[in-house]
Amino acid sequence: MKKFKEHLVYYYFSYLLSLLSIVYGWQLTAHPDILQTYKVYQRLRNVFDHRFIGLFFISLGLVYGLATMTNRKKIKQLSLPVFSFIWTFFSLSFILTEPPNTVWAFTLGMALLSFGISIRGDFKDG
Repeated sequence: MKKFKEHLVYYYFSYLLSLLSIVYGWQLTAHPDILQTYKVYQRLRNVFDHRFIGLFFISLGLVYGLATMTNRKKIKQLSLPVFSFIWTFFSLSFILTEPPNTVWAFTLGMALLSFGISIRGDFKDG
């Protein structure tokens, strides 16, 4: 039990990144009208299909979460730049889109979280 707790504490931010990405993707998949009609998603609509991007976030979050659980270092190393790119892309899209919105703060926070995990190195056990 102690080893499990140490693992959970050490990889807390990885699990947070994974879980929030899954939840965000789930919301985009379960409620396609978010991407199709909300004005702040206008730039993203031009680049991504609403079904694809939701499933992409879910898949990436699941892969990264499972890689963290099973200590798959290579998968985690490959996933982090993808997380950084996609969250940064979303953040910049929300910053540049009218009307002023607060979604950019969440997406920028997620991008910085993935950058932080990359910089810190999240590969202690594998």
